[in-house]
Amino acid sequence: MNDTIEREIFIEAGIDRVWSLVSKAGFWVGDEVRFEHDVPPGETVVIETVEYGHFPVRVEHFDPPHRAVYTWASGFPNTELSASNSTRVEFTLTEQDGGVLVRVCESGFSKLDGTPDFRSRNLADNTAGWKAQMQSLRDAAEAKVAPQP
Repeated sequence: MNDTIEREIFIEAGIDRVWSLVSKAGFWVGDEVRFEHDVPPGETVVIETVEYGHFPVRVEHFDPPHRAVYTWASGFPNTELSASNSTRVEFTLTEQDGGVLVRVCESGFSKLDGTPDFRSRNLADNTAGWKAQMQSLRDAAEAKVAPQP
């Protein structure tokens, strides 16, 4: 089974602007992107969604303005984080050509609790989700939509 999702997107904005968005814990959770949770490394926030439930997101590490690492229980709504229900999400920001290349890597699907079918479905769902979430990040950073507080 593939264990990792990788996506890249080029954003025509300054690195500080992009960092101000990717450093909002769990902004990618749910269908509606929200840039509202300022959480320090080591802390956890629960992102509430109407459709999918509540998802814990822990900030593992920040290296401003280049790297943000999170853990979240994407396939296990309404639970607490554990080693067997969470994946790692890492954002890397690299300045280039007057903008920022943003890379996201989500990994750890093969170690999730559940059947192989469940793990494959979780990987497929998140693979599709990252395409939309990265576009939403670009739109917000390039001010095509106003980021929510």
